[in-house]
Amino acid sequence: MIDCAKKILGMRGIHYLVTRFGWKGLRRLSFDEKFRKGDWIFNGENPDLVQLVESYSGKGHILALGCGTASIAGVLNPESFQSFLGVDLSTEAISLAGKHANEKIRFECGDMLQFQCPRKYNVILFPNSLNYAERLSRKKLLRTLSLSLAPGGRIIVSLAQPARYEGIINMIREEFSVEVDRDLQSAGGRVLVFS
Repeated sequence: MIDCAKKILGMRGIHYLVTRFGWKGLRRLSFDEKFRKGDWIFNGENPDLVQLVESYSGKGHILALGCGTASIAGVLNPESFQSFLGVDLSTEAISLAGKHANEKIRFECGDMLQFQCPRKYNVILFPNSLNYAERLSRKKLLRTLSLSLAPGGRIIVSLAQPARYEGIINMIREEFSVEVDRDLQSAGGRVLVFS
């Protein structure tokens, strides 16, 4: 019975509804199923995004919210940052991301919508994850997180399907000071860097 419920939560339309409107436990199960099935296991990371994160990190602290398996953590130049913290609601994702963990890189299971920043960050990264925040709470979430930026710090948002999430892009353009707003090279998608 439980396996059947997990499969249903991983179905495309059901997954969409649950991850946007479901309660935390149900959202976690749905995300877990996507990672368990291998639907969200991505090899490699977009070099353009990696270069942006490295250049804005200023050898400081990076926070990745909705980090998934955190493939970016495995390809960042270790000299480009002091610490990397990846946070994801999915225990399955955090388990898979653990292969990148070391003295500078760590992960924790948590809800990016309720995460309390323990320090100031040079980069707060949403790697294809901001679209999972409720539409009406995105601006407030970004404003709150901007208070946890170190001096000169930036929020970086990547979106794999920019046409689908044009509303997010427009909200960021209207509400924040955007420095970078361009297509990601090689893998498609869009990236915005702002404060």
